[in-house]
Amino acid sequence: MELILVDQYGGKIQASIRKILFRKWAEVIVEGNMYVMTFFHLIPNMGSYRPTEHGFRILFNNKTNVIPCESSIIPRWGFTLKDSEAVNGDVVQPEYLVDVLGLLTAASELRTYIKDGISTRMLLIEISDEKGKVECALFGDYADIVSDFIAANANEKPVIVFQLAKIKTFRGKNVLQNVMKASRVIFNPEIAEVISFMDRISIVDFKINEPVGKLFTPKPALPMFEDFMNTHPKKSISGLNETAEDGLFIVLGKVVGLLQDDLWWYFACKCHRAVTYDDGIYYCAGCFKHVMDVIPRYRIKLEVSDEVDSANFVLFDYDAQYLLMKSCKEVLAYVKDPKSGEIPSMIEDILVGKELLLKVEKKSNTLFQYDDSYRIKRVCDDLAIIAAYKSAGHVETPNMGNSMIVQSLTAVKLGEEKDLSQCPSISAEVSDPDVLTPSLGDGPSYAGCSGNLFKRKVVDQSNTVSGVGKLKMKQVKLEEE
Repeated sequence: MELILVDQYGGKIQASIRKILFRKWAEVIVEGNMYVMTFFHLIPNMGSYRPTEHGFRILFNNKTNVIPCESSIIPRWGFTLKDSEAVNGDVVQPEYLVDVLGLLTAASELRTYIKDGISTRMLLIEISDEKGKVECALFGDYADIVSDFIAANANEKPVIVFQLAKIKTFRGKNVLQNVMKASRVIFNPEIAEVISFMDRISIVDFKINEPVGKLFTPKPALPMFEDFMNTHPKKSISGLNETAEDGLFIVLGKVVGLLQDDLWWYFACKCHRAVTYDDGIYYCAGCFKHVMDVIPRYRIKLEVSDEVDSANFVLFDYDAQYLLMKSCKEVLAYVKDPKSGEIPSMIEDILVGKELLLKVEKKSNTLFQYDDSYRIKRVCDDLAIIAAYKSAGHVETPNMGNSMIVQSLTAVKLGEEKDLSQCPSISAEVSDPDVLTPSLGDGPSYAGCSGNLFKRKVVDQSNTVSGVGKLKMKQVKLEEE
């Protein structure tokens, strides 16, 4: 049982009651009532979810005495409010829970979030004050409470207090998240802090008497099967090395070695950018400031072969954790000399010999530090997906400007519309490198046509009647096969 106690000065301290004493105090101590407490232990205030900034917390024991009392000078809620500037910056340490007050200015659609096979409701909201705005992610009952309030009060932006919220870093910025059975959401409370807030803001600028706006959420990642099988061009390693095209490609290969010419981990800021050591303190070029809190992240260089050719690929933190099932910090705890550069045997044992599907990025003009390597954007070790990839085979995406096989088109005169119900194979020699786009795998097909149609500067005028398509093409040179 956890308590938060506030005194007449607004100071707060956490109190803990162990399970063995729970029955003794569960019905005696009531939220909102006032007590005098004596004879207890003081222990250091530790942990990643600290509801107060006090250096200690109270621990009840068998001799602890609790006496009810009355007082008119102790505040009911005990808010310790932080503005959006403090939440978005480095003023508040992430291990402390925070209270924020502001206008509920935007909200996303209520949707279902699935993690580890468990689904829960999720809602993103935006809370604004005179210094800016902060985004909040609400889960479970918290999402339902806010969503229901917005639906019932459609023509106003309410004042909201989000109490005991956890600061999380997502995509380089701070986001607030509820703590189950601890956080509290309060709408339009009649307290002095709300009156003061309303006096400070402009009713016109915030459009208080208008509905809560829409908050558009990022598009979720594609399912792994769809991402690796149907979304990006497929390449052999030799094809990847030789192609002049830039973009994302899918490559299948086996890890044959780990390269130790660079350190396999690095220190990063909470925005995930690498930091540099500068005069006894770390500096983040992305945040343009010195930072105190840094975390170790993976940066492992792999040599991958498909038995015909090989190349080097760089595996970063998220995908490395996916394969190794351990954070970089956890692995470093087993390493005697982290700065030696020697890759731990536990990493080699897992990665070397492993067959992987890799979604990789190729850039011909890049400032990427490892210009002799390809950056891995996503990794897949699912045996079923790898087997499906192998059984489907793969069609190399040709380089722009080379002759390309275009199936299921009938030779037409320039500018002429042609019925595509008959589709003998022809080849098209591309004279303009912008005319056709390489095949991206399985695509839309027309009735009676076994091939796929892709266009760039090719206008597709589909006639949906009877499923028959018509195609008008700009200048290409067509030759019968």
